[in-house]
Amino acid sequence: MSSFSKPIPIINLQAFGKFIVLIINSPTTHLFKDLTMNAQSSSSASTLLRPILTALAVIITLITNTLAVVLPLNNRSTEAISDSFKVFFTPAGYVFSIWSVIYTGLLAFAVYCFLPRNRTNPTLTAIFPWFMLSCATNSAWIFLWHYGFYPLTMLVMLVLLVSLVMIYLRADIGVQPYSGSNFWCLRFPFSVYLGWICVATIANATALLYDIGWSGFGVSPELWTAIMIAVALAVGGFFIELRRDAVLVGVLVWAFIGIGVKHTAVPIVGMSAWIAATCAGALMLRGVWLSRKQRQTV
Repeated sequence: MSSFSKPIPIINLQAFGKFIVLIINSPTTHLFKDLTMNAQSSSSASTLLRPILTALAVIITLITNTLAVVLPLNNRSTEAISDSFKVFFTPAGYVFSIWSVIYTGLLAFAVYCFLPRNRTNPTLTAIFPWFMLSCATNSAWIFLWHYGFYPLTMLVMLVLLVSLVMIYLRADIGVQPYSGSNFWCLRFPFSVYLGWICVATIANATALLYDIGWSGFGVSPELWTAIMIAVALAVGGFFIELRRDAVLVGVLVWAFIGIGVKHTAVPIVGMSAWIAATCAGALMLRGVWLSRKQRQTV
């Protein structure tokens, strides 16, 4: 017996392929490629082009997300769409206020890129194309989500996740010591952003599985949620042991508490969330201790 109660949406691969080719060959795409390549060159003009493009990407992302709330897009708010999925891996509404922290951090990052000392910063040059990709996928996800293209939202979310992981790795977050503006404008924003997108990726997957009618192989949705919470906690442990990133794990604590608050009436979900929040809090303390130990040995 199939694990899906309704057929999985089929995408016309030939039409989709033509669509991709059209995008690749479009003047807009070539312009973006030219601008990106120029922004990574070493000329004096291009050292100013990169921060300008970074700022434009942040502004467009902010406008897209603002319109999604103010209009809202397709007359459906992001939160209302999320609530339409009867899944348990969703935190209380207040938890989504973390986006204000993320976008404030991205604005700080855009300003940071304009600082004279950062215009030729090799780290910023290395992460630039991945940052542009993250902004593009962030905006694309909003439109796909609001217009009901849920299978594609999962694909775009994964690309966003990969782009943030690449930024994280190329910036050596958790490896190189950061302080001052380097911490608040680069390390902190992307740790928060990546931590939240790790949570959002799992939430997106659970929503998609609900939408296509997955039966969960006979396992209850509550138990699957507890398993997903454990997976998210394991991700936090991974980042602590390898990168000592207490900031990223702090985002997981925030999400787990939100899940616990929202689903207190569902014992297995609420209890799992609160236990995970406690464990993640302990991981945060371990991350802080490991970071201090590392600084003392340097």
